Amino acid sequence: MNITIIGGGLAGASAGYHLIKLGHNVTLYDRQDKGQATFASAGIICPWVSQRRNKKWYRLVTKSAHYYPEFISTLERETGMSTGYKNSGAICLFKENIFDKATKRISAKGIDNPDVGAVRQLSKEELSALHPSITTEYPALIVEGGGQVRGRKLLAALKEAFIHHGGTWKNESYDETTDDGSLKIYTTGAWGAEQTYKPDIAHQRAEIMHFKLKNQQDIQSPVVMALGPTYIVHLEKDEYVIGTTHIDTGSFDTSPTDESYNYLQSELYKYFKKEDVEITEMGVGLKPYTRDFLPFIGYVDDNTFVINGMGSTGLTASPYVGHEVSHLISGLPVGLDFSDYNYIEPQN
Repeated sequence: MNITIIGGGLAGASAGYHLIKLGHNVTLYDRQDKGQATFASAGIICPWVSQRRNKKWYRLVTKSAHYYPEFISTLERETGMSTGYKNSGAICLFKENIFDKATKRISAKGIDNPDVGAVRQLSKEELSALHPSITTEYPALIVEGGGQVRGRKLLAALKEAFIHHGGTWKNESYDETTDDGSLKIYTTGAWGAEQTYKPDIAHQRAEIMHFKLKNQQDIQSPVVMALGPTYIVHLEKDEYVIGTTHIDTGSFDTSPTDESYNYLQSELYKYFKKEDVEITEMGVGLKPYTRDFLPFIGYVDDNTFVINGMGSTGLTASPYVGHEVSHLISGLPVGLDFSDYNYIEPQN
């Protein structure tokens, strides 16, 4: 088949990579808009700790997490490039009054899913050994199946592999008036609002704060899922990020705000001493959502396919979604029930 992909974020690159390997002719257009969600993603892969009760979402992210090790192994072998993928576990912090309940809840996820790995509570000494600079004020557990990936590195490797296998990548806008008979796959993220098809796409500003830890240069720390929506991720050497904000907006402005800076700074000082950190920069991404906060994946007409609304799920789910979409389009067996994600009306 001749296939045109519009949008060069992680979803588009993954779809293109998997489709080209199945023998299709694929051209991808990416106009390189600032604020692409992939570039502001922290890269946590640990969906089992979420308290979201949407079963369709949970099936998607758990299948996606299971696919990651095989996918990364293949991609890094093909390209010789690092994706920053590490299966170093995830530390979860809680308030004392819910700690035991949270441990039981997360441990139960692993009964039928070996991907979760061991779930165990950490002593203060064990927490300090894993992350020497972080506070021991909050009870902590570790989910040993948790991991992380660098969004920018993963996207670069996918682009390299896509081109290596014969795909055409164009850093330019796609001419909507072009009618070449190809199947169109729109993976335009927050900019999906520009298209006329359903479902409607909205987006949020997600800001993250980059900082350095002065005393942890040689220790690779697991990701930290802190209180509420806050996370802390070790990138490399002494570089870390803390995030994130979730601000509904209709704007595509990617300038950092003082409000978000102050909020993330206050979060940072909950977990680290001021004298141990050096704030270096802010990053801003625009994360797309549907009104149901469930990704839309499916045909909107006979010649148009859409992957959008991935939100904070994008980094975890995009590799697997690309694999499954490539199989669906090629008439091959799939592991996802696409009727769960090809919807227009709100979910019940």
